[in-house]
Amino acid sequence: MKQFSNKDKQGMMLIAAVVVLLVLIVAYNMHLTSRPKPDARSCIAPVVRKSVFVLDQSDSIPEQTSVEIMRRIREAIDKDVQENELVTIFQVTDEARTALRPIFNKCKPKRDGNELTENARMIQKKFQSEFIEPLDEALSNPPPKSSTSPIGEILIDLSLTGFLSGENNRLFVFSDLMQNSNNSSLYACQSADQAIAQFRAKRTGAVERPTFRNTAVSLNFIPREGITQTALACRNGFWNWFFGDTEGPNASVTPNYLPGGAMMK
Repeated sequence: MKQFSNKDKQGMMLIAAVVVLLVLIVAYNMHLTSRPKPDARSCIAPVVRKSVFVLDQSDSIPEQTSVEIMRRIREAIDKDVQENELVTIFQVTDEARTALRPIFNKCKPKRDGNELTENARMIQKKFQSEFIEPLDEALSNPPPKSSTSPIGEILIDLSLTGFLSGENNRLFVFSDLMQNSNNSSLYACQSADQAIAQFRAKRTGAVERPTFRNTAVSLNFIPREGITQTALACRNGFWNWFFGDTEGPNASVTPNYLPGGAMMK
């Protein structure tokens, strides 16, 4: 039997190592090509987590309020939103009452990569250009002028759409929550029961109160100085009723105040 020299053995080991490396490279490339491709929103199915931000800036707000709103949004997206979670942002406007369209709607893509197997710099560049820059642009555009604040109707519509249909959802609302539409206006409200009855009567034939499933709701109140005790009681009672039908894991409603104190219009 032929005896192999140490040099022969080293050569065979080198060849075997190269073959194994080539097999691993081919297998990894096959894995990459077989993975689901992201859609136009950078989402890869299935999307199980969804976060919706609703901005109600129909009335003027102080600078410190606006700055804090942007800080909370960016912090939530940066720290809490996970990879492949759908992020959608809406503005409350007159048009949104019947033509509700997001100003931003993208999944958070991968931010970093493994230097050994991926082009980490390219991944970071893509994250910046395809997610952060469009987000910055959407948040920097001033909201259009609006004579109404149909916040209730918009939230009902969102509860019935795919924007909050994940297994784990979060809804962030930034508003003074002074509902003001042709269905109901809290500005002229004398009692919460009256406001609720009026809203429900106008919504006959449509959903009167939303059902948020598997959704954690964060209400960020824009403070209004000069609000009367009657109006305050109306507002609190109306929204306590409005958010009274939540269900599923992680379902909750958490109120938070924002800084500032613009006068009521």
